[in-house]
Amino acid sequence: MKVFLFEFATCLGELPAKIAVEGLGMFKSLYEGFTEFCDVVSFIGLDGISFDVVTFDCDDKFVCHLERSDFALVIAPETDWNLLKLTKIVEEHGVPNLGSSSEAIEITSDKWVLYQKLKGKVEMPKTSLKPIDPPFIVKPRVSCGGEGIRIADNVPDGYVAQEFIKGIDLSVSLMVGDSIEVLSINRQIIESFRYKGAVVPFDFREDVVETALKTVESIRGLFGYVGVDVILSNDEEVFVVDVNARITTPSILFRDVYGINLAKLLIKNYEGKSIPEYAPKRKMVLKKVEGNGKNSYVTLGGYSLVKEVLNG
Repeated sequence: MKVFLFEFATCLGELPAKIAVEGLGMFKSLYEGFTEFCDVVSFIGLDGISFDVVTFDCDDKFVCHLERSDFALVIAPETDWNLLKLTKIVEEHGVPNLGSSSEAIEITSDKWVLYQKLKGKVEMPKTSLKPIDPPFIVKPRVSCGGEGIRIADNVPDGYVAQEFIKGIDLSVSLMVGDSIEVLSINRQIIESFRYKGAVVPFDFREDVVETALKTVESIRGLFGYVGVDVILSNDEEVFVVDVNARITTPSILFRDVYGINLAKLLIKNYEGKSIPEYAPKRKMVLKKVEGNGKNSYVTLGGYSLVKEVLNG
């Protein structure tokens, strides 16, 4: 079996190191998982980074590697519609896709379209193309990783205004297939609206899980690993703020915390097989730090991802 593993930053080397280090971490964790039972087909664009992948010398590297694979898994930023464009290529070539469809990605990549899709189905912060009652934040309609988010008093073209809700930033990792399984609830580490890491797991909450399930059920074409970002407000309400139709950074800790191989679960999910039950063995934090962090999982261009155990 050959799986084409494509992670935008790792394979193309076109993103700043502070963002690319997260992509490299996701690539490495999935590479380690897939190579336990199959060949990984890919190519590496980052200087000084190497993996023992099956690679080919050709002009269109994405298509060339895709056509020689039995499955494809694409991880890319929503910015500039990259995830959508690459997923459409996978679909056009008929290669089994371990991730979500382009139909779902087109909805989840645009924060205004996503709001319109989910409004009335789950609680969301009030969102508008025009200024709303302060305080509010603005977000690029198509972006990821907290890019461009800030407190504002006007709404530039290509942005949405969103109600600013204080609370705990969480993400729910799910596996979507014949059924929807909750893999993990994670606490996000956010500083000045920028992603700095995650604590895995966060305490189980039924209201958070129910909201995440309703969200996924409301968007046709979501498949494989899906991340739903929510805010647990100071008033104990759950607000959906984003849906990631792709692998997300907290998954890097899943083997350490739960003892699971996410790559195997992706194949099981595609084949319609059930996911075995598991429980957390420990609580851990994944931090994105400047410099070469002690015992870092990956390091790139002056940034590192560091794993730390929070309890035994």
